[in-house]
Parts: sequence; structure tokens; C-alpha cells
Amino acid sequence: MMPVMTILRESPPLPDLPERLLARLWRQRAARQQEFRTDAGLRVRVLYPGRPGLAAGPDFRDALLEVEGLGRVRGDVELHRRQQDWYAHGHAADPNYNGVVLHAALELSPGVTRLQNGGQAPVISLASLLTDDDTAAAAADGQDAAAGHEDPPAAAETAALWDILERQGWPRPTAAAGWGALLDAAGDARFQRKSAWCRRLLAEQPPEQTLYEGLMEALGYRANRQPFLKLAAAAPWDALAQEAAAVPPAERAAVLERRLLQRAGLAPDAGQPAAGRAPAGLGYGAALTAAEWHCFRVRPANHPRRRLAGAARLLAPFIPEPRFIPEKGTPPGLAAALTALVAAGRPAALTAALTIAADPGEKTAYIGPARARDLAVNVVLPFCHALTAAAEKSPALALYHAFGKLQDNEITRETAARLSIPANTATTARRQQGLLHLHRLLSGGV
Repeated sequence: MMPVMTILRESPPLPDLPERLLARLWRQRAARQQEFRTDAGLRVRVLYPGRPGLAAGPDFRDALLEVEGLGRVRGDVELHRRQQDWYAHGHAADPNYNGVVLHAALELSPGVTRLQNGGQAPVISLASLLTDDDTAAAAADGQDAAAGHEDPPAAAETAALWDILERQGWPRPTAAAGWGALLDAAGDARFQRKSAWCRRLLAEQPPEQTLYEGLMEALGYRANRQPFLKLAAAAPWDALAQEAAAVPPAERAAVLERRLLQRAGLAPDAGQPAAGRAPAGLGYGAALTAAEWHCFRVRPANHPRRRLAGAARLLAPFIPEPRFIPEKGTPPGLAAALTALVAAGRPAALTAALTIAADPGEKTAYIGPARARDLAVNVVLPFCHALTAAAEKSPALALYHAFGKLQDNEITRETAARLSIPANTATTARRQQGLLHLHRLLSGGV
């Protein structure tokens, strides 16, 4: 009988694979596994491995898992060669990793994977994803990545995702003509959901505040949506409008920018005792702090200060005069002015009203046309539809159907790829919104 120590010496060590290859194996094979087991012994089934993280943060975003005792779980996944790399790479102190719901590694070690917010992420082994060919495949992986090759989704993974959608009333089309109709219907479902949310807000607050909050949240992008929304409550529309209306029109953008930066805790003098003070009696709330904003690895054009400067310039033309004189053409207010543009039925006119060009001598717009179209489709049109009590043939819905394709993003691209939706199907904003709706359904409705 062979001695135990001999058996241990002859057991091959785990290959020293680069994390790029581990990511490829996770993407290709995780959803094919019958199950994984966490360090606590819980069964985990991967329904969707997530989309690759392109910015600072986890390797995969919005993965969809079935976890024993918890049901369907959505969140981020981080991969490592060794479990302890979590600490070696500083993730335990990084809030960008607080959304991790699964930590996967080749080499496991005693101890937990702790998040910055005090939580813990369960740990699974990646060893079951390996085959004898994977060490040699590391070189081919580097060649494929350099060539920009993308692995197609596994048929089993695609079928599992469609099974989730079918149980929610969205079956996979059986004919080529059905793909466009599917995305149109899904796009309308997303639009109606956004409009319904606006109706709930309109029942509690004025139209201007509702629209203002929507625009501010959208200008926060993914990293700062919540701080922007919180700022819209701390610096409400009525207070801003009253303060800005007290100065000549040419000075209003500067007044708005200064007040927004102060309420955000991002003004240059934020550390001074008097910083952030606002006129009494206008309804301003407590200021935010600089620590509430996510600025790590944020491009200068997307920095909160730049976005707030753009918001001030966007809002300034819609400040109503204390005494409105219709014949002078003064805008009656934010909601009424944008509603009138929507009623005109011209996507280009609405886009132009939401576009804020660069200052003289600068190249980067405060709000470029692409972002302006996003604001129109995701904020202004659902809001205007809600104002009409969601009439079946409202001007907002008609304009939504007329909007051309927006910029693709990682979610629309990934959703189309994972569902094997034919190329050139999402040719309109409505159909792109349909992809986002399907992504939401696959993510557990979050």
C-alpha cells in the first residue's frame, strides 16, 4: 500500500493560472455546473455569471445565483487565485466591493471574506471549473483577449435565462419576426413602470420637484445616483428657484452652481465654518458631506462637481420669473416648459433643450447630446406621460416610440449576448429599454 505522504507528494498542485483565465472559465463554465458549495456547505447554483466589471470594483457585476436557504440572489462576484488575495488586494477596506455576494478562488484558506461594511461574502472553490487543458489554455486566452475575441454564451446558460423570463411571461420568440415585437413590448413595460413611479411621486410632491429629482438622479450616473438624489432633497427645487429668481437671468447658473456645490459639501470652502450656509426660510435641508460622494477613478468629465455645474446650467433657463409675463416668452417653469417640448413631438428639440455645450475654449460638453437623449428617454418622457394620467396615446409615449437608438452600454450589450438576441434587433431607444427591462427581470426584479 502506498504511504500517505507519497500520495500527497504525487497529487498535482493547482495550476498557477492568471486571473484573466479564471474570469474566462467563470464566464464560460459557471452556469454549466450543477452546483457549487460555499465554505459553510450551502449549495449555490449559478444562473447567470454576471457581466464583466469594466471599472474599479468586482470582476463580475449583477450575477444571478440560487443560494440554498436564500433563494435567488443578485450581486457581484470576485475571483482570485488565492482566497487571501482578497486582503492582499485591499478589497476588505474598499466600499466598491460591498456588493459582492460570492467570492470564488482556486485556493481556499481558513478565515472569512469580510466586506468593508462589516458583512461577509460566502466563498466557493473554482477547482471544479478546471480541466487538463486549462493550463495550456492560458496562453491562448492571452491571444484571444489581445485579438478582442468574445466567447459566445453556452446554450445551457441561455436556455436557463429564457426559462426565468418565460416564467415571468416573456417567452423566447420562435420566429425571427418576434424578436422586435418582444423588445418593443419589454421597452413599453419599462416605460410604464417608470411612469407609474412618477405618478406615485406626483401624489406626494409638486411636479417640478419630481422632474428635478429625476434629472438629478440620472446626472449622478451609476456611481453617484444616490448622493444626487439626496442632494435634490437637501436643495429642493422651490428653494433653488426662489434664490435664483432674485438675480438677473445671466447670473442664475452661477447662483445655482454655487448653492448646489455648497449643499453637496463639495464647494472649495467646504471646510470653513460658514461654508454651506443657505438663506433662511427657503427650505434648504442639511448639507451632504464630501465623504458621501464616489470620486475614486471617476473621469474628470463625470466628477460630481462637473455634473453639478452641468445641472446648474440645465436648470437655469427654466427658473420662473417672480412675475410671469407671457408675452415676453419667459419660461413658466421646469415641468411646464419640458412638457411643451414633448407635446411638440420632435426628439431633436427635446434633446437640444437638455444638451449643455462646453464653455468657450473647452472641448467637453457639460451634458452632451448622447447624455441628453438618455435624460429625455429615461426621465422626461416617463414624467410627462405620468402627468397625462398615463393616457394610452399620450404625446410622451408617441415621442418615446419615435426616439432613435441611444448609446449602447455594457448592460444592453451583455443582455443581448447572453440571451442570444439577433444582431441589429435593438435599433431604437424603445428596444434598448426593452433589453434593460429583461435584464431587470433576470436580476430578480431589483
